[in-house]
Amino acid sequence: MTFVSLVFFMSGVLAMRRDMVTYFSMVKVQAHGYAEHMKAFLKKIVPLPMRVQLKKLGYAWLDFRDPITAPRVPSRVETFIGGGDFVQVGDDFFQNLKRHGLKSTDQVLDVGCGQGRMARPLIDYLSQGHYTGMDIAAEGITWCKAQYDDVPNFEFIHMDVFNSRYNQSGAQQAADYKFPLQDNSQDLTFLTSVFTHMLAADVENYLMEIARTLKPDGTALITWYLLDEVSRTTKKPALDFRYKFDEVSRTTVKSTPEAAIAFDLDFVKSLYAKAGLSIEIIEHGYWARPDAPYMLQDMIVARKTI
Repeated sequence: MTFVSLVFFMSGVLAMRRDMVTYFSMVKVQAHGYAEHMKAFLKKIVPLPMRVQLKKLGYAWLDFRDPITAPRVPSRVETFIGGGDFVQVGDDFFQNLKRHGLKSTDQVLDVGCGQGRMARPLIDYLSQGHYTGMDIAAEGITWCKAQYDDVPNFEFIHMDVFNSRYNQSGAQQAADYKFPLQDNSQDLTFLTSVFTHMLAADVENYLMEIARTLKPDGTALITWYLLDEVSRTTKKPALDFRYKFDEVSRTTVKSTPEAAIAFDLDFVKSLYAKAGLSIEIIEHGYWARPDAPYMLQDMIVARKTI
């Protein structure tokens, strides 16, 4: 297969997958389940290095054929965070934030901000508030600083933290990292698909830092993969956490656990209690509950009580 034909082939695969997901989205949960199972199947038969290169080639062709012109939205080939439509995913989570009490005057912390997928829809809304985005990926922070330099109440901070999958050159361990923020300074802190890539000791430290920097009665919205009686026995979960990592977590990739990690729900509850965060709501995702009306991942909404 020639280079040109390979590019055309991958662009066709990506376009077909996008169109199929769009079609099946009319039946909501089934669409997400189908997409995740398709991704899981492809991951099993195509080696990771080849998947990365093929995906880049396909996205490069799509960018050429249908360039993205929306402000503060990276091209497909430049995007290195998550999956799905960059704008739609951000807009959907923005609705979650408002649903759980986000106000225009809030001091907001986004841990794992990536390339600003969640920051973009907040620009107009946080007219009297402040947004801080932090991430371990230096390229994402550099990109955001350039894209948001005209938004004075938005700032971005690089976390020089080690992660075996996402930041192997990080100078600090996540279990020891201190957020560069004052105590009791944030009204709302959220993390999307962050603890799903971190180990237990690291998660515990971050939760303590979240609690330290939240104002009294402040809110934390965090997504997880939670292991309970239902998710442990689901016949066809969107992600298969088949490998035991330690007594409280499991992973999908034995060689690189941070690829995706699920935690025992009782363990997670104990961490929240230790940090002084009172769990108010657990919204289970459709990764293990196909009929769940929420996101792929589970989400815990908690409030600072001390």
